[in-house]
Amino acid sequence: SKAEFISAAYDIKSGIASLSDEGVTEYTRLAGMTAKATKATVGQMTDLFATGYGIYKGYYEDLSDIEFAEMFSGGISQSVKQFKTNGSEMASAISALGGSATQANVPLEEQLSVLGMLQATIGGSEAGTKYTAFLQSAAKAGEELGLKFTDANGQLKSMPEVLSLLKGKFGETMTAADKVELQKAFGTIEAVKLIDLLYGNIGDLQGNILTLYDTMGKGTKITEEMANTINAPPGQSWQLLQQATLETVGNAMLPRFSELIQILDSGAKSFASFTEQHPQLISNLMYIIMAFGGLMTAIGVLKIGLGGLG
Repeated sequence: SKAEFISAAYDIKSGIASLSDEGVTEYTRLAGMTAKATKATVGQMTDLFATGYGIYKGYYEDLSDIEFAEMFSGGISQSVKQFKTNGSEMASAISALGGSATQANVPLEEQLSVLGMLQATIGGSEAGTKYTAFLQSAAKAGEELGLKFTDANGQLKSMPEVLSLLKGKFGETMTAADKVELQKAFGTIEAVKLIDLLYGNIGDLQGNILTLYDTMGKGTKITEEMANTINAPPGQSWQLLQQATLETVGNAMLPRFSELIQILDSGAKSFASFTEQHPQLISNLMYIIMAFGGLMTAIGVLKIGLGGLG
C-alpha cells in the first residue's frame, strides 16, 4: 500500500544514509516486490535490504547501488524458490550469519546456497548460527585434521571443496568416532552438525551455487516472475484497484471537504463569540431547554402510568 511504501522508504533512508533519492525509491520498490515474491512483509525485506547493503556491498564494490539491489533481490527470491523456504526465514538466516562469511571472502551465491540447504531441516536463524560456528573455526580445524582448508592467499576454500577434503579423509559416510574427531578439531558441535547436514550433498550444493550465480546475474527477473504470479489472482488486483479508486475519489472530494470544514469552523467561532457577548441569554436558554426536558420526562411517566391503569 501507499502507506507501507512511504514507511519503507523512511526505513531504507535511515538504514542506508548514503543512498540518493533515486536509490531510496528503487530500494523501496525492490524491497516491496521481493517481499511479495517471497511471502515476507515489507518491513522484513526493508530491514534485510539495509542489512544486506551493509554486509555485502563492499564485496560487490564494482556494482552501483541499484545494480547491487537488483542482484540481491534476485538472489533472495531464487533461494526462496530453490530451497522451499520464505523471505522471513532467509532474513533470519542472513541476520544470524552477519558478516562472518563475507569477511571470509565467501561469495553471496555460496552463502545463500548453504543457508538455503540447511533450512531443509532447521530454521533460518539456526542455519545462520551453525554456519557462523563453522566459519570461525574452519582454518584451525583444517590444521588439526591435517587438511588444507585455505588457498594460497590464506582465504577459506569453498564449502564444496572443504566437504570434498573431509570426504577424502573420512570416506563416504562418517562414523561416530569421525564426528568426535571433527568436534575436537572444530571445537563446537554446531560446526559438526552443519558438516553432517551437507556431507552427502556436495554435488547438489555445487549445482545450487551455480544456479544462484546465474540467476543473480539476471537481476530482478526471477523476483518479478514470482511477484506477478502471486499478484495474479483477482483479489490482489482488486486491492490495488480499490486503493487507487479511493485515493482518486478522495482527492476529488478534498477541496469541497476543506470548504465545509472552513464553514463549520467559522460557524463554531461565531457561536463562541455570541456566547461570550450574551452569557445571560445563553444561560436562560439552557434553563428553558432543561425545563422542557423535565416536562417531557414527566409527561412520559404520566403516559406510562395511565397506560398501566388502562
